Amino acid sequence: MSADDDRPLARIVVPEGAHERVDAFAAASLPTWLPSRNRAKKALKSGLLLLDDEEVETSRFVRPGQVLTLYADASLLPEPLLRDIEVVYEDEVMAVVVKPPGLLTNGSRYATLERALPHNLTPSNAPDAMPAPAPVHRLDRSTTGLVVCAKAHAAQVFLGQAFQERRVDKRYRAIVAGRLEGSHEVCEPIDGRQAHSTITAVEHTPSLHVGWLTTVELVPHTGRTHQLRRHCTHLGHPILGERLYPGGQKILKGAGLFLAAVALRVPHPDGQVLDLQIEEPAKHRTFRAREARRHARHEQTT
Repeated sequence: MSADDDRPLARIVVPEGAHERVDAFAAASLPTWLPSRNRAKKALKSGLLLLDDEEVETSRFVRPGQVLTLYADASLLPEPLLRDIEVVYEDEVMAVVVKPPGLLTNGSRYATLERALPHNLTPSNAPDAMPAPAPVHRLDRSTTGLVVCAKAHAAQVFLGQAFQERRVDKRYRAIVAGRLEGSHEVCEPIDGRQAHSTITAVEHTPSLHVGWLTTVELVPHTGRTHQLRRHCTHLGHPILGERLYPGGQKILKGAGLFLAAVALRVPHPDGQVLDLQIEEPAKHRTFRAREARRHARHEQTT
């Protein structure tokens, strides 16, 4: 099938720092439709996958700023996931939703946020509407919070460039172990690359479990893998529920990770700027209150 026979399924902008073969990059970036390099190679050879609107050989290396386009084919369209998710904002070309904890943003597995989008978003009437909406960035599986999604191709490219150029401001809320005071600029490199986060104490809660809990606001200025989680542990205050980077501290088993993306400031393709925010998860408030009550009861009996 030629790319001219159908309409685009997805368009993504190659981010800064990418330097790999186009088949490998496509499989890593579009896992919902291309779950392996072999599938990506087949899409390239059949003309369904283009780089800057041109057919290229599988050995071609991608460069930052290039646009990878995948055209629709019946075999590539995923089965939707019939799971309700919260929609914070939606129009004809984009949406912002709340990813539940424990759900992958996208990928080859059936249970992903991407597969749930068609069940929760209204089909777009834009001239360049996508066959199915798609997230334009990711949250860790264990992290909950705001995710920006595209419903039209021009919006997908625009939003992808906005994230690549760091024109999107994100703010997170977490509960960490121990008593952290003040505000900290953490510039500890991650995997050999520059990484910068601002971590600010918001509230302190006594805890029999770890002595003190600190509710923190986190702002990532770069976007490295597990950046906020690793930077909190670097400060000596891992996020509650942290299993990958506990830093020798006690972890809270069975309650998940206490980290949520609660605010976004993102440019809209029409020129406006969206300022969106949600409350921190109810489990954060519930856990603080329970720990405070337990500590108070302990103090009364000692």
